[in-house]
This record gives sequence, C-alpha cells and structure tokens, in this order.
Amino acid sequence: MDEKIILFGAGQRKERIIKLIEKYRGFEVVEIWDNNVQLWGEAVKINGRDIYISQPHKAAEHTIVIVTDIYYKEIEKQLIEDLDISRQQIKSGNYMLKNFKTDILKRYRGSTDKSIQEICVYLQHHELDMFNGQIKKAYQGDMFEVHRDEKNGLLYSYWGTKKIYLASTIQNELIAKEYLCSLCKEQDKDSPHCYDFGFLNLEASDVVIDGGAAEGFFSLQIIDRVKKVYLVEGDEPWIEALKYTFEPYKHKVEIIPKWLGNKSDKKRITLDEIGRSNQISMVKLDIEGAETEALEGGKELFSSKRPMTAIICTYHNTENAEAFERYFKEKGFCTGFSKGYMFVDGLDDIKAELRKGVLGARRE
Repeated sequence: MDEKIILFGAGQRKERIIKLIEKYRGFEVVEIWDNNVQLWGEAVKINGRDIYISQPHKAAEHTIVIVTDIYYKEIEKQLIEDLDISRQQIKSGNYMLKNFKTDILKRYRGSTDKSIQEICVYLQHHELDMFNGQIKKAYQGDMFEVHRDEKNGLLYSYWGTKKIYLASTIQNELIAKEYLCSLCKEQDKDSPHCYDFGFLNLEASDVVIDGGAAEGFFSLQIIDRVKKVYLVEGDEPWIEALKYTFEPYKHKVEIIPKWLGNKSDKKRITLDEIGRSNQISMVKLDIEGAETEALEGGKELFSSKRPMTAIICTYHNTENAEAFERYFKEKGFCTGFSKGYMFVDGLDDIKAELRKGVLGARRE
C-alpha cells in the first residue's frame, strides 16, 4: 500500500516530486499545503486525481514532505511550533527516494570501498541525496546577492569577483540563489562533482574547450589563467547569459552556439572541428549524458600525440566511468577520478547505485 503524505509547498520543485511519485509510485499525496493564500483552492492533478492546495492545519496524521530547500528550516519551525506536529513526521523532498536508499544499502552492504562505507553509514540516519554527507560545508542562499540587469532583464550575481549572468528562464531571485548554491556544492573541494582535483594545472598558453558551458562558472574560474576559451553551449537562454558574463573577456573567448556531438551540422559541432584550427590543450565535458558522442567526435584530437588534459563527467550513465577511463588509457593518458561517489536522481531512469563523478585524464 502506498504511503499517504502531505506536500508542503506549491512551488517549482513540487512538479518534480509529483513526476517522481507518478513514475516510481510508493506514495499517495492526500493534501498539498502552502502559506500563500492566493494558491488555496487551486487543484493539482496527481495520478489522475485533483488534489487541492490548502492552508496548513493541525489535523495532519501523515508524513509531511517539505518541498522547498530554501525555506526548509522556517517551515519546519512553523509546523512544530504553530501546528504541534512532531519533528519525526517532517521530511525533506529527498524522502521520496527512500525505496532507492533501501536498495543502495542492500547493494553496498559488503563494500570494502571506504567512501562507499562512509556513505552507507550516513544513510543510516539521513535521506538519500546526490552527495550523501560528503560535502561538509553548508551552503545557504543568503551567501549570494542577486540583482537584475535593467538593460537586458537578466538576473546576475558574482562568482568570486566576477559578474555571472543567469539564463532568462531563471526569473525568481530565490530560485537563482538556490541554483548558485547548487553550483557551490558541486564544486566544493570534497564534492564528487568537483572539476578541480589535481588536473587543472593551467598555463598562459592553454586553449580550452568548455563543453556544456551553461552559466560559464568553470571558464570564469580559469579565464585569467589561459590564452583562449571556446564556450560550447546549445541552450539559447544560456548562450544569451554567456554573452553578458564574458563581455569583459571577449578578446579571449569564443561562444559556439551548438551542441557537442559525433558530427557537425547546423545544431552540432565536433571536438575535432574545433581542434583542427586550434592547438587545444584542455577539454572539459559536462553535457548531460552526451559525452560518449562527443568523444566519438574527438578521435583526431585525443589521438594526437601533443600534451592534453581532459576533464569529463562520468556520472550521467552507469557504464561511463569504466568506459571513459579505458578510452583515455588506451590513448596514452594518465587518469584519476574525483573524490567519492554520486547518486544520480534524474527522473527518467533512477538506479539504486553510486557512480564516480568526474574523470581527469592527462597526457604529457
């Protein structure tokens, strides 16, 4: 029988949780609460049923899942102090992954890998998430000031001392802060998603391809240390944001408004095409599971004998870590992985497994 739950929060993240419930089952939403009086009475369809948004009240008997991360502490305090709800009833959105947590604990029960053992210990007392206790520092939205550029309407903040613009699809300041916090978590020194784990030994003569540039934070970190950067990004809202972020560095940045792939056409471009007219010395790939196709389009580049470094995400698919490591070793690269392991909670195909996050490869 599905567990009956109440969702607290009718914001953007609610949609993701509903999709998770509809695809993987295990839960039945009986109510949706929100503090916004203007939303009360609105219907939300879940598994074919209309669930109406209402005011929080004391009659709750079920588990209450707080949808938002930004206001979690404030809502938890409200539930406990104003509505006499026990702390044990209150869960984060990651509670929806509890069945996957159970399966992970079973799968890795006998692991001798220290990082996996530490994750399993963490999961004994916490909900499953992407990083599972490996990041020690807490990142909060108030770390960032978000502003709106009156000329172009885009939100922006600062990555270090440099201005960084966000896509036009991000128009809410709280969502912008949440997005920036997620970037900080990903690039924390203890994060399995961190790109800087011993392979970013850059020189002033380096030419870099940033595959999957998104908001450009990776290139923004290194722009003062290299000769040139090619920002490859096919998502139009991010392309617009990149133009403003890298305006001060346009003399050493070229934006390629395409997706990386295994052939070049109107929408795609290969690493080899970029590399034929440039002495590329570093490639970073974080392209949402299209890394394999990008490598196919970089056979010439990676088969050359010149010194080169690659930083490539391996967490998007189960087999990527082993396959990519083998690929680069066969081409004479020394390889190494970022710390720890990630749980990937993409909606399409969630698997109860832990994956290596990023592979580094260097050929001297």
